[in-house]
Amino acid sequence: MKVIVDNSAGADARFADDVVQGLRAGGLDVELREPAETAMFDTGVHLVSAGIAIRVPSRPDPAELAVIERVVRSALLHRPSLRRRSRSVPLHIGESRRALAWIEGIE
Repeated sequence: MKVIVDNSAGADARFADDVVQGLRAGGLDVELREPAETAMFDTGVHLVSAGIAIRVPSRPDPAELAVIERVVRSALLHRPSLRRRSRSVPLHIGESRRALAWIEGIE
């Protein structure tokens, strides 16, 4: 299964990289979508999205979903602040805006 770690809105690049590395180590084919330079700035005020999204071409089987959840939760646990550790990461099928599932950080 090809997994896309969508960081196109300009979220935490280190977090996105940690997720990509973890998913690859878990045996998944992963693509990272980098943000455009204009995604992070608006009229001189630094505006950054709250997080990344995970995109898959179809509903993952239970084993693939378990790998994705484990990797995302592990990466969240290593964020420097409680706010960043308690994020939720949406899992989308394709380019849909509707989340198939939310992977929760600290509960």
